[in-house]
Amino acid sequence: MDIEKISFSLISLAGDSFSKLIEALQAAKESDNERVEGLLKEADELMIQAHKEQTEMLIQETRGEKASYSVLLVHAQDTLMNTILASTLIREMIEMYQEIKTIKIEGEK
Repeated sequence: MDIEKISFSLISLAGDSFSKLIEALQAAKESDNERVEGLLKEADELMIQAHKEQTEMLIQETRGEKASYSVLLVHAQDTLMNTILASTLIREMIEMYQEIKTIKIEGEK
């Protein structure tokens, strides 16, 4: 098992997903809902890829292929977990922006 390769892949995928989430939040501020949906979909696809790689690493270990743990792997796992958490929070924030926009529009009528 190439822990370094897996670690860099997890960091890259989770980092790219996080960036898409932040872009989606910015698009929500601008009321660009179509862009929000596209960016959230891209973020999900990247996170799914990262999760698949993490799962493969776990499967390999259950088959007896022991992994040598490193600070890099810990950082990779931390990056993925933070992105998963951020996804939950950012989606809530996006919903709040969309609700506020709806309330403002209804108040103008």
